[in-house]
Amino acid sequence: MVAPTLIDNKFIPLLTYTEEAEEKFGSSAASIVIIQDNKILTEWYSGKHHFKNGSLVVTTDSMFNLYSLRKTYVGLATAIAVVESKLSVDSKVSDVLTKMPEYELGNTTIRDLATKSGAKYFGSNRIEREEVACELIKELTGYNIAELITERIFKPMDLTDTEWISVPKEKLVCQAADGYASVRIESNEGHERNLYSSARDLAQWGNLHLNRGLINHNQLVPVEVFKLIEELRIDTEDKNRIFGWYYQDKCYYASGAAGCHCVIVPEFNAVGVRMLNKYTENYNEDQNSFNEIFYDCLQA
Repeated sequence: MVAPTLIDNKFIPLLTYTEEAEEKFGSSAASIVIIQDNKILTEWYSGKHHFKNGSLVVTTDSMFNLYSLRKTYVGLATAIAVVESKLSVDSKVSDVLTKMPEYELGNTTIRDLATKSGAKYFGSNRIEREEVACELIKELTGYNIAELITERIFKPMDLTDTEWISVPKEKLVCQAADGYASVRIESNEGHERNLYSSARDLAQWGNLHLNRGLINHNQLVPVEVFKLIEELRIDTEDKNRIFGWYYQDKCYYASGAAGCHCVIVPEFNAVGVRMLNKYTENYNEDQNSFNEIFYDCLQA
């Protein structure tokens, strides 16, 4: 398959920056998808799934590991479950998960899960916050995170290249490394670091949030979810991170440790996605630079 190229000239500075980041961080693969006014304006792919001989070329269905970007999927599932159950965000999680005292949840509230505040691990088994959220969602809806998001979002939007990977498949972009190529295989319930997505699918995920859950005249996400997000931003001490998204003055965004990044700019009705496949803890400056360049391109 030959990867398509669709480039709006005003976004060339963003492509140039991404090419430089691909080389700087040592990524074998990169892609960009930009949506504005619900239309794809730019789509660009570079590199291969790993550095070994015979690696597949990156294209539209290449699936990158999202790492912490997965928390926006966990967050949306949590928000849907809470809103539809008519629970207060200040409800104690232990009041819902009454059969799970081993979690030692203490006074952790749903607000704590929503804002990623308080403890990150619980109990002697150090169960992660996202797994606690998954158990909460199962208790409230009867579905785990993956089941809920797949039925409510992925299927209606035809996002066929987003999946919590529990078995290997050819479309997966590997973790870039000098001596080996690897993929992450874990539980398919939706709380672990094995969520893979194509650039196109991630851009549509961002567009879903930009449009407040309304896609093709279909309200896939209750409007009350976005009202809850607004309320949390007003009355939560940490206003910068809500359900996995980081909020800034001009945009909000989410990123993963291997370089995948999704930024939403409501002012210009636009979503920008950048994919890389190199794990590093040094993406903070890069994230802000990408956001600034994207915003400047939209102003051009």
